[in-house]
Order: sequence, then C-alpha cells, then structure tokens
Amino acid sequence: MSDFFGDDFTAELKTYFLDNLAKEADKFIDLVDDSLWKRIRNEVSEQTRAWAVDAKTNEFNFFAEWLDGFEKRTEAQKEAAEFIKSLKAVKAYAEALIVEKTDSTELAAKFSLVAESRHETLFLHCRWGAQDFAIPLLNVVEISSHLPLYSLPQKKPGLLGVIPFRGEAVPVVNFQDHGFATVDAKNSYYIICEHEGVRFSLQVTETDDLLSLRDSELQNIENHSAMIQVSFVKQFFIRENKSVMVLDLEKLVA
Repeated sequence: MSDFFGDDFTAELKTYFLDNLAKEADKFIDLVDDSLWKRIRNEVSEQTRAWAVDAKTNEFNFFAEWLDGFEKRTEAQKEAAEFIKSLKAVKAYAEALIVEKTDSTELAAKFSLVAESRHETLFLHCRWGAQDFAIPLLNVVEISSHLPLYSLPQKKPGLLGVIPFRGEAVPVVNFQDHGFATVDAKNSYYIICEHEGVRFSLQVTETDDLLSLRDSELQNIENHSAMIQVSFVKQFFIRENKSVMVLDLEKLVA
C-alpha cells in the first residue's frame, strides 16, 4: 500500500469515498432522456460540488480540480448523451484512483477526454515569484519538493544545475537567464517535464489550478509589445485580470 493511502483506517476512508462516488455516478449514467437531464441539471451541479469538496478533504487534489472543471463543462452540455460521456470519465477516474492509490497530474491527464473533444488543452498553472505561467499538462511527469540541486562543473547559460530524479540527473531551467525577475526562493518545487523524450525541470514557487483552455482564449505575444519577451513564450491568456504566459516546451528544450 502506498504512503498516500496511509494507515489501514485512512485507506478505508479514501477507498469508501471513491467507491461511493463511482456508484453514485453510475446511477446518473442511467439517464438517457434529454428532458430529464435538463430538469436535474441543478442537482447534478450540487452533487459534483460535493464530490469536489470530499475529494479535497481526502487529499485527492488533482481529482478535486478535475471535478471543478467537470461541473463547468456540464453547465454547457445541452444533451444527455454528452453528459453521460463525461460522467463515465468521472467514474473511470475514481476507479483508477482506487487501483493507483495515489493522485497525480499524469492520472488527471488520462481523463481529459472531455476537454480534448471540445478542442481544449489542459494546463498546470504555476508561479515563479510574481510571474504566472502555464505548462501543458501532458508534458508534466511529476511535481517534487525537497530534491537537492547540484551545480554543474561549468556553468551553462539557461541552467541552474541538475536534480536527481529516478536515477537521472535532470537539468533545471534558470528562469533569470531568460528574462524572469530574480526571486529569493526559500521554498520551491520542481516540476519534472518531458518533451519528445527529453526530460528537464522547472523550479517554481507555487503550483495552482489545472486549467482547461480553448484555442480561442490564447493570444499571441507578438501582438502585444508590453508583454515580457521570452524566447520560449509565444502565447498567453488572461486569468483574473492577470496575464499568464504559456511555455512553449519545444522552444525551451531547444
């Protein structure tokens, strides 16, 4: 049993929550009538909010964020068939958590079919000091803390050093070398990413929500001269009156 499920009592509580959620979702899946779906929309919304709160309470943070996104998507769904497809993903996610016994960005990404069908992309919202940015979730391998950072024998522009991860020495990007402000990061995390077989790490001071964005929400940096000009950032979006840069990992690896 993994540490995430803790002792037997904690494991029993978490499993009970997931098993009960899957059964409740199964009851909703029986709905096939569009008129009935319209009548119970509010009930579904309330139930989803309750699931999200319980998921957070049981430390399934990525699942809780995914459920929040699920609630927003169901509000836009006009037909019962669309809703049932989404609900099957909820049930499958809960059942996968019972098997995996841990929650992660990788697992959340596997159940992003609803976003993909709506031509949306899932991003992990992060911060380096006051600077907000987002990373495509499919490129995120793991979020880790308390890893030692080792200096390189010879300093290389753009790199802070390397961290040990699963037997590899993974290079860490130095944001200051790319135009970001200097930050006194006493508490930081490492986001291990992978692009076309190349692994690297980003040092961040905070990770935030999982965001599902449509292509139409992304704006090009080149059309806004006031935005910070960074070689590996081509797009940004606005969230809560702040601009959030989207990292182009292909450019970053290059």
